[in-house]
Amino acid sequence: MDRDQMRASESDRQVVMERLRQAVEEGRLDVGEYQDRVDAAMSARVYSELDVLISDLQQLPPPGFQEASMEPTQVMRPQPLSKVNQQLREEAEAGPRKWKIAGVAVAIAAAACLVIFMLSPELFLYIAIGVLVVLVLFVVAAFSGLF
Repeated sequence: MDRDQMRASESDRQVVMERLRQAVEEGRLDVGEYQDRVDAAMSARVYSELDVLISDLQQLPPPGFQEASMEPTQVMRPQPLSKVNQQLREEAEAGPRKWKIAGVAVAIAAAACLVIFMLSPELFLYIAIGVLVVLVLFVVAAFSGLF
């Protein structure tokens, strides 16, 4: 799992808040910005939300210090998602489709009601009363514990 998506612990939040406190002492942050970032750190859920809070506060090497170039020792390949994470991702992608289907169904029902009302208002009234009776029966059955 990617580190940015992993959940942060309370101790991780405390480390970030300590770094923010040091930044205030160093004069890198003012008190208002410190308070905003502490509030964001307390509500952060994953590492990426914490990393953003201190990304501009990283320690720089002293002037004149030559930093050696850092090369990765091995190529990092993304790990496949677990079955649970894959299922969550698929459900999240399917969410908008469900709402589109519901919206189309409501639009078709509204158009059918309008057509029935235009052709025969009495028939529309009988159908509406029938639907209400069925709904009331469902509510009564639910309160009675039938299902």
